[in-house]
Amino acid sequence: MFEKPIWEILLRATAVYLILAVFVRILPKRNAGSLSPNDLIALVVIGGLTADAISVGAESTPDLLLMVGVVFAWDYGFNWLEYRSPRFRKIAQDSPTLLIYNGRILRENLRRELMTEEELAASLRKQGIDDPAKVKQAILEVDGHLSTIRLD
Repeated sequence: MFEKPIWEILLRATAVYLILAVFVRILPKRNAGSLSPNDLIALVVIGGLTADAISVGAESTPDLLLMVGVVFAWDYGFNWLEYRSPRFRKIAQDSPTLLIYNGRILRENLRRELMTEEELAASLRKQGIDDPAKVKQAILEVDGHLSTIRLD
């Protein structure tokens, strides 16, 4: 039925998934919320390389279905652990980053997130805010989106 040994399929899919999970965790949050052309190219290339790394020599439908099943199982397992374990959630998820506080841009936090002031201004404009001085708090959320609280 399987062309490759089951242990090899499980090991390949697990290793690639875990390595990608680590890489995604260390990327700045802004990449999760909005993709630049460079990010899109990187994702396409990584997707192709990842598929090759997992499925080397596997051509049978059962092998490929087992590989897909392993990746989905790891994904479900990580989501379940993040939901159930605050300790694991701290490791697996990033925390929100404060970018503006009482109208003052926190440039060190922008730098850490690899976000330019122009990108911050564009995100504020999308929310109808034309001046950072009008913002009590702007927070780059874990999902890469910007949340704002206006000054009263």
